[in-house]
Amino acid sequence: MPPPPQHGHNTRSAIILYGTETGNSQDIAYELSQSLERLHFTTVTSEPDNTALRSLLQHDLVIFAISTTGQGEFPSNARKFWRNLLRNKLSSTSLRGVNYGLVGLCDSSYPKFNLAARRLHKRLQQLGASPLLAPCEADEQGEEGTEGAFLAWLPLLQEELLAQHPLENGKVPIPANERLPSLWTLTEATPTTNGNGLASHAIQEPASAVTAAASPEISFSVILEQNDRVTPSEHWQDVRFVKLRADNPVDYMPGDALAIRPQNLPKEVNQVIELLGWQDAADRLLKLRNNSTAPNSQQTFDTILSADQEFSLRQLLTEYLDINAIPRRSFFSKIAHFTDDEMQKERALEFTDPQYLDEYFDYATRPRRSIVEVLQEFHTVKIPWQEAINIFPVMRPRQFSIASGGALKQNGHVFELLIAIVKYRTVIKRVREGVCTKYLARLSVGTRLNVVLHTEGRFHAQVSDLRRPHLLIGGGTGIAPLRSIIYEKHELLDPQAQSVLFFGCRNAQSDYFFKDEWQELTAKPPGGGEAALCVITAFSRDQKAKVYVQDRIREQAGTIRDVLENPNSMIIVCGSSGAMPKAVRQALGDTLNIGLGPHLHEGHAEAILVDLEKSNRYKQETW
Repeated sequence: MPPPPQHGHNTRSAIILYGTETGNSQDIAYELSQSLERLHFTTVTSEPDNTALRSLLQHDLVIFAISTTGQGEFPSNARKFWRNLLRNKLSSTSLRGVNYGLVGLCDSSYPKFNLAARRLHKRLQQLGASPLLAPCEADEQGEEGTEGAFLAWLPLLQEELLAQHPLENGKVPIPANERLPSLWTLTEATPTTNGNGLASHAIQEPASAVTAAASPEISFSVILEQNDRVTPSEHWQDVRFVKLRADNPVDYMPGDALAIRPQNLPKEVNQVIELLGWQDAADRLLKLRNNSTAPNSQQTFDTILSADQEFSLRQLLTEYLDINAIPRRSFFSKIAHFTDDEMQKERALEFTDPQYLDEYFDYATRPRRSIVEVLQEFHTVKIPWQEAINIFPVMRPRQFSIASGGALKQNGHVFELLIAIVKYRTVIKRVREGVCTKYLARLSVGTRLNVVLHTEGRFHAQVSDLRRPHLLIGGGTGIAPLRSIIYEKHELLDPQAQSVLFFGCRNAQSDYFFKDEWQELTAKPPGGGEAALCVITAFSRDQKAKVYVQDRIREQAGTIRDVLENPNSMIIVCGSSGAMPKAVRQALGDTLNIGLGPHLHEGHAEAILVDLEKSNRYKQETW
């Protein structure tokens, strides 16, 4: 058992750090916080990148909820924290006295399952921290999804905590059906009589006070110059070519991405306001109130809204709260407190019970039922507007790989994106649309919006990387970051930096993106010599037998060999995170075994691929 921490006045306290891209780990962190508060811990929940290492020593317990993204990377809000942990000046005693728990979230279909959590677990112990119990490795592909593993692990954590931190005589855990006090609530910023003057605070532009709050990211303003559909109107998928222009030049490279925070449609916002009876409060000017009496309590809510900011409830619902999200189990536990109807209360709580996970999945996850639809069905739920930020999940920005490079960037003023508009029909025959792509599809040319540049792409390119020969493999809109590389390399005019592009889509006439550009770039130069780009296509639906990029890779053993025999060559794979990356890797292994001759022993090709990965010459960007 780890030694008891020596934290002086800060007794029975816990900090919960969540690393997330989509919000899954944040929801786990919320549930952990609630569980610990019921054991009478004072808790702080934060993002790792906003947390100093020394602050971990001030708590009796540190819990991490860390998702693994891409090919084993930390989420973007935990990468700075991870780099700090790797500093050479840290010693084997730097985190001595820190007791921690760890929840890793991932999908076992990824080759580097829960790698971020495993690396964090190992590094914490190297620095002297002690695990309270074995980490939880949650698997989205598991029989009960991420929830199953976590709900089996949580009672073990609670048991260990009560053993190490027994409750004082006369104290008992707070019952699960008792509502805990909120750290943050909404309050009026000005008297209600001033409400008539608030029309100017209604949402007119995305660059409002809510979206421009105290985020650690640096955002900038852009104008939408193009928003063109590039697939035929009869094609099943609407894919947009989006061109954005910044007022001032912004330096970026292939592999970087733009994050855009979407907005909910006015009709959806009005629907929530009417369902919950918030009409009278909708346009009053509000601000946050921190209810904590603890010293040095955090001054921001979710690192986005600051305590001195003013906004309307309508603004909050439009820009900040994800009212169209699929409700997590925690949402049902929250709304159960705001109905007097015993049947609806019981039904909501049933969805939070671990033994009824299947019922929750059947109701919410599988049909992808939205929060708005849940509120329509649970019509007796009446949430006080003061609690809005505690009930609805936060609207998270969506990241899109930048498709422009080289001369297309126009000296850093232009950003081009290739965006598939998400729209489908669920098992309950209802149409669903992606919140961000739905928002973007409706934007008209001339709209101004705020974006954030993410420069820690999964293959963030340096100029030296661009002078290498490349094997580029992409499917569908995965061509976007590869196009950025191709144009950036084209500007260098380096004859040694040739590229072979394998591109796969359904139809040559429907979704062969940038076809005309490839024809121009693959033309041989007027003075003779080889073209800087070779394109090999796979159109899966243009013939009876389906043909994918992995099939073309196997057919082109000689081409693969020519590229990979160069010790400076690099492989980059982009596209869907489903079966494609695994199939491509297998095809490359098969090709190496064939193309490099019979002298290779079994496993030699795999060793070559592993070496390419370790040397950062095999990179993937998948989503």
